[in-house]
Amino acid sequence: MAVTGCSSTNPYQRSKRVDVPIAQLGREEVRNAHAERFAGNLHGALGVLKDQRREWYDSLSTQARVRAVTQLGLLGITAAALYSGLKSGVTTDHDKTRLAMAGAVGFAAYSGSTWFVNPNQELAYVEGIRELTCAMMNIEPLRMSAVDFSLMRQERQALTEAINTLDKDLLEAEAIDRYGSDSKLPRARVRAEAKEALWRARKTLASSEQLADQLNNSGVILMREGDLVFARVAARINAANKPITPPDTMASQAAGIIGKFRAVKIDAPSESSGGGGATPPAPAAAATTTGARAPAVAAKSLGTASIQELLAQVTALQQQQIAAAVAAAEKKREDKLEADAKKQPANASEASMARKLAKETADLYAARRPLSNRLLSFAEQRKSVERNGSCVGSVSAMTVAPADDAKVSPGEVYEIAVSGITVWPQVTVKGSATSEILVGPAVNQFVVRIKVAADAKGTVDVSISDRGLATEDIQLTVGAPAAK
Repeated sequence: MAVTGCSSTNPYQRSKRVDVPIAQLGREEVRNAHAERFAGNLHGALGVLKDQRREWYDSLSTQARVRAVTQLGLLGITAAALYSGLKSGVTTDHDKTRLAMAGAVGFAAYSGSTWFVNPNQELAYVEGIRELTCAMMNIEPLRMSAVDFSLMRQERQALTEAINTLDKDLLEAEAIDRYGSDSKLPRARVRAEAKEALWRARKTLASSEQLADQLNNSGVILMREGDLVFARVAARINAANKPITPPDTMASQAAGIIGKFRAVKIDAPSESSGGGGATPPAPAAAATTTGARAPAVAAKSLGTASIQELLAQVTALQQQQIAAAVAAAEKKREDKLEADAKKQPANASEASMARKLAKETADLYAARRPLSNRLLSFAEQRKSVERNGSCVGSVSAMTVAPADDAKVSPGEVYEIAVSGITVWPQVTVKGSATSEILVGPAVNQFVVRIKVAADAKGTVDVSISDRGLATEDIQLTVGAPAAK
C-alpha cells in the first residue's frame, strides 16, 4: 500500500486544476509555465489535459513497479522457503512454522498485488491518455496565438469598413444611373466587378466571424472534450471495480495457495477453420432461328433503317444550321453592343465615379486577402486532422479523388470520385455550376459530377460531406477554355 499510493486506493485520478475557470488557467500557464498565450485561453486547457495525462502515466508507472516488486518478493520468499525445507527436512515444529509464515507472507503479497494492480484500470488509463491526446490533436486547427487573434480582429474590422465604403458608393452610383446586365460599357463592367467583390467579401467576412467564435471558445471546447474523456474513464473503472473479499473466503484462498505452492497448469486453446463455396456456371446464350422469308424481312428492315438514318441526318443538319444562325445573331448583337459602347464616351462625373469604384474594389480585395489566407490555412489544417489515422474514433473512411483544388474551363464537366461510404454524400456547390451524384463502378463509391456553366467565371466552391465526420472542400478556378 505504501508503494501503490493513491492510484490504487483511489483509482479515480483527476487533476486538481480541472475545475478551475478557464481564464484563471490561462493566467497560471503564462505565469508558472511561461506558455505562449493562445486565443480562447487554449494554452490553459492544454496545460490541464497534460497534467491529467501525467497523473495517469504516474499511476501506470506505479502499478508497474508494484507488479515488479511483488514478483521479486515472491521469488525471494519461495527460494528461502524451499532452501529451508530442503535443508532441515521439515521435521521440527519451528521449521513448519517458518514455512507456514513464508506461505502466509507470499499469499499476502500475491493477494495485495492482485488487488492493487488492476489490469482493467490500467486499460482505462491507457484509453484515457489516447483520447486526451486525440482531443489535443483535433483542436490543433484552432491553435492561434493571442497576437495573431488580435491582428485577425483588426483585419475583420478593416474588411467591414471596406465593404461599407464600396457598398455605399455603389448604391449612390446606381441611384443616379443604371446599366443593363448585358452592357459592354467599361464603367458598367466596373460596377459588375464591384458587386462580385462585395459578394465574395461578405462570404469571407461571415466565414471569418464563425472562425473567430470558435477560436474565442477553443479553450472551453477542449475542456468539455476533456470532461467527456474523464467521464468515460471513470465509467470503465467503475465497471471493472473488484468486490471486497470477505475474511472467510480469503482464508480459504490462502489455504489453497499455500497447499498448491508449486502447482501450475497451462491450457492451450484449440483452433478451427471453415470451408468455402462454389461459383454457379453462367447460363448459355440462346440460338436464333431463320425462316424461308428471311431475305424479304431483312430487305424491308434495311429500307426502314435507311430512311430513319436519313431523317436523323437531316434533323442534325437543321439543328446545326439553327445553332449557327443563333451564334451569328449573338455575335452580331455583341458587336453592336461593343460599337455602341465605344460611341458613348463617359462624361466627367461618370468617369470619376468609375475610377472611384475601381479603386475601392481593389482596396476591398486587398482587405479581404489576409482573412482569405487564414481561412485557407484553417481548412488545410482541418483536412490534415481528419486524415489522421491514429485517432480512429474521429476519422471518417471517406476518401475523395482528386482532393486538390483544380482549374476548369467554362462548360466543362468535372468528376470527383467519393469512396469508403455507404450513404449518398451531401454535396454543396457555390458558384456558377450545378452538381449531380451518380453511383460509381466500385463498391461503396459515388461519382460527383460538377457541371460548370458556359458563362462561368471566378471560382466554384465544392463541399462534399459523408453526413457525419468528414467534409472535403475543393475550389475550382474557372479559366479561359483551352485552344483547339
